[in-house]
Amino acid sequence: MTERTELGFNELHAEERGLLLGLSLLASSDVVLSRLAGERRQACGKAWQALRALPRSDRAVLLAGWILDTNAPFPPGMERLHPSWLAEVVASEPADLWPALLCGLPGAPAVKALLAHAVDAAAKDRGAWPPGGVAELQRCVFSQLASLCVGPSGPLGAGLCRLGCEELLAEVASRGAALRQELCVEGEASLLAVAARLPATLGRQWVKR
Repeated sequence: MTERTELGFNELHAEERGLLLGLSLLASSDVVLSRLAGERRQACGKAWQALRALPRSDRAVLLAGWILDTNAPFPPGMERLHPSWLAEVVASEPADLWPALLCGLPGAPAVKALLAHAVDAAAKDRGAWPPGGVAELQRCVFSQLASLCVGPSGPLGAGLCRLGCEELLAEVASRGAALRQELCVEGEASLLAVAARLPATLGRQWVKR
């Protein structure tokens, strides 16, 4: 999802894909898209027209993938987030839920390290969780990070997202607010994608979450 596709479907936020998926499954009109604001209306309108123009078989394959993403426990692309974002989400939940939230979590070792000994303490009281219950819990808790999992919308964001964390931090330190402004001009997706690869304390300042 870090690369722009020809039709731009992968740049859509999770809620935008969900909206288009719902319209498609209900065989509805696109009138609802006119009620969206600014950049989101433009992106969804463009994607909707491209979706309707696809051959029926290709459209079915694409929509099937979106359905799988909707039912997945983690937002697609979450593995690319800096682990501090995940650690913050886990830490905001009751400790007895942590073992279930960490089960199969992308980058779980790094998240556990950030949460330190609290994870071990929570694990001592771990009960049995049915697999379906774990997935539903994870889907509910981690869905708040979906907007950060979208790939960048342009070459600047894509190039920055290919850097390692230390290199990215050095780039941010040297270019400061000017870099954030360039990303804003390139598109919200680029700003969110780069912020997601920064430590959460810094990334949140960029996106004012």
